This record gives sequence, structure tokens and C-alpha cells, in this order.
Amino acid sequence: MRSPHALVVTLFAAGLILTGCTDSSAPEEVSEAAPSASGSPVATATPAPADGPVAAFRTWWTAVRSADTVAACGALTEPLQQRMMAEYSAATGTEVGDCATLIRQSSALYAAAGLPEDVSIALESESAADAMLQVTYANGDCGTVHLERTATAWSLTELSEECAG
Repeated sequence: MRSPHALVVTLFAAGLILTGCTDSSAPEEVSEAAPSASGSPVATATPAPADGPVAAFRTWWTAVRSADTVAACGALTEPLQQRMMAEYSAATGTEVGDCATLIRQSSALYAAAGLPEDVSIALESESAADAMLQVTYANGDCGTVHLERTATAWSLTELSEECAG
């Protein structure tokens, strides 16, 4: 079994995989309206998520730290949830069967270890479909976080990675 420090590092790494970038917001998309037969405007574009990828990451990180399983799990793609559960189980020797259990246990470990919530986020790239963030936690752990954009939200994906070394 790994030492408590290694466990905390692993949990931070898992946190990195799930997070985002700087405080800049995604550009707002303006929806052009076309008149309908009745003369009323009709939206012609799909609405974009209200907040940018950095805000989405910060919201996710807050949800993890506060054990808000609905918000934390809802921000993760299914492949990322599965990867994080496997990594957590491998690191701790404790099997987790679902994302909610992973989030509750991670939140409790962060609190028990007294790990600060501070995180530095830098937006590396953003397009209409996705964004990449560079995240550095207060303990020095870091990683890149990939988010994909849907019509209403940003989702953290399995393309996220820990920093080498």
C-alpha cells in the first residue's frame, strides 16, 4: 500500500485530470435571429455554455472539494470517470464502484490531509469544440485538462493528463 503522501499525490493527479484553466471566459456566441412566418424571431444557432472552460473547471474543483457528487460527476465524461475510478482503486487498494463514491472518498481524503484548495489555471487553447487548460495545484502537482463543449456545458475528458515527472 502506498504512503499517505503518495495517496494524496495520486488524488491530486486525479483532480488534475478532471480540471480546467485560467479565469478568462469563453467568448460569447451571439445568436442571429431570423424572422419566422409569423414575424417573430427564431434562434438560428445553438446556445453556448454560459461560462468558459476555466469557470467550468473551478466549479468542478469546488464540487469535488465539497463532495457535491451530482455536480462533480456531471462534469466528467464517462470514459474519464472510469479511468479515475481505476486509478483511485490502484492507488488506494480500495475498489470504488461509481463516480459518486470516488468523489465522496476523494473529498474526505483532501479534507483529512488538510490540502489547500488553491489551484492556478492557465488557458492554453480554446476552440468552438474544446479547450485545454494547464493546472497547477498548491502542492506543486500539475496537469493538462481537456474539456469538450456541449450546447450547455463544458465536460472534462479522458484526454486530460498529469504532468511528467
